[in-house]
Amino acid sequence: MTRRNIVENVLSNWASLVVSVAVAFLVSPIVVHSLGNELYGAWTLIASVTGYFTVLDFGVNTAIVRYISSSDAQKDDVQARRVYSTSLALFAAVAAVLLVVSLFFGFFFQSIFKLYHIPRFYLYAIFVLSAIDLAGGLIFSVFLGSLSGLQEFKFINASSVVVALLRSIALVYLLKQGYGLLTVALLQVAANLVRAACQYWRIRAGHPSLYFVRGLVTRDTVRLIYSYSVYSFVIAIALKLLFYTDSLVIGSMIGVSEVTFYAIPSTLLDYLEKLIWAMIAVLVPVISVNESTGRNCGNVELYVAGTRYSLLVGLPIVISLFFYGDDFIRLWMGPEIGVRSLWVLRLLSIGFGLATSQLIAHGILKGISRHKGLAYILAVEALANLGLSVALAGPYGIEGVAFGTMVPLVAASLCIMVYTCRLLQLNVWRYLARAYTGGAVGLLTALLAVHFIDVGADSYFDVFYKSGLVTVAFLGAALPICLSKDQWESLFRQIKKVPWVWPD
Repeated sequence: MTRRNIVENVLSNWASLVVSVAVAFLVSPIVVHSLGNELYGAWTLIASVTGYFTVLDFGVNTAIVRYISSSDAQKDDVQARRVYSTSLALFAAVAAVLLVVSLFFGFFFQSIFKLYHIPRFYLYAIFVLSAIDLAGGLIFSVFLGSLSGLQEFKFINASSVVVALLRSIALVYLLKQGYGLLTVALLQVAANLVRAACQYWRIRAGHPSLYFVRGLVTRDTVRLIYSYSVYSFVIAIALKLLFYTDSLVIGSMIGVSEVTFYAIPSTLLDYLEKLIWAMIAVLVPVISVNESTGRNCGNVELYVAGTRYSLLVGLPIVISLFFYGDDFIRLWMGPEIGVRSLWVLRLLSIGFGLATSQLIAHGILKGISRHKGLAYILAVEALANLGLSVALAGPYGIEGVAFGTMVPLVAASLCIMVYTCRLLQLNVWRYLARAYTGGAVGLLTALLAVHFIDVGADSYFDVFYKSGLVTVAFLGAALPICLSKDQWESLFRQIKKVPWVWPD
């Protein structure tokens, strides 16, 4: 893959994410206020419970990306078909089990969370629809994983954007007409079916050598996939615990209505993580190719550069959220949610600020099939998060849950950093100096800028204007340190190629 292709794929991922954020910005207040805190909290709980079931992919999806990309680099179409066919067969079986379990578990959902004010059958129907969506998602993830391994990010994002826009327009219209949570669940199922159909069409049209062959579903391929995916499975379980546990702890120990005050700031930081991963995901196939062709020194440079770029993109957003995020939520969702979510957002921002800079380590470890240590670290983090959140939820409320998430997140990020440096035979202190110096200088400069800017904003313009000043201060200090001479020259060459910037 050329540098131009990488940049185009990254920009494609970012464009898709920007559209998703914009849609969420416009649609989320309508959904929250149409459903109300109680019903929206119930929907969040259903998503949290059913979200745990996605670990039933057993990490196979990451193996699909790994082996499809390496098979494509080696022009081994038969091996690609083996992985594709076997993955489809495995997920079809797992999806059937998921549906059976969901039909049983969903019946007791109302009693477990004491949602007696919502009819049992209504909750059960929504729960089953969410399970059907997840079961289909497991099967359809083979299409997504295959296209990712083939570096078809532009098509993935274009089709996702179109489907998301159509779904959102339909959702707003139906909610305004008085339809409720059942409609939200039905639209989600329909949107994912359409997205999967688009991805399947692209595979058949653009990569005709990749198709299902029953005879290529073999035990050897199953063993190959699971030799890689067993630790991806542990990682998936850990990430699900990290992402969904907080809502479940709050819903069961504090109250369902309190979930909303935690979910909104958590969603903002989830978007930040997606923004950084949109850049890293493009590099995972490149990392796999480097490893399979013996270019391990290229992965060392990717680790350093990936950390720098993650900081350049992520830290200005983290700083802005820390100081102006509560005002944004107040303007976006209403005064009550803005006030209640202030310290949840600030505590989580600290943890995510460091964690997102190490997402490149996740990509490298998965790309070189050395993610065993990552699995153990994330598993310990998930258990620590659960234990601290339960211990602190009672005396300190949702802020205690946020603190119980932040501390393990910081500790795990440091452990991942040390582990990755050891595998790449890179001195930790040298890595810190090369990767974090620019970000640290930018952070100090941005904090100094905040000192001279009034904290607090009364309008969206105020929020974005002050956040923009902080970002300019950060980048003005960090960019000269983070970009080498060659990178500056390459950037200027790319600018010169744009006719409206540098006319002939």
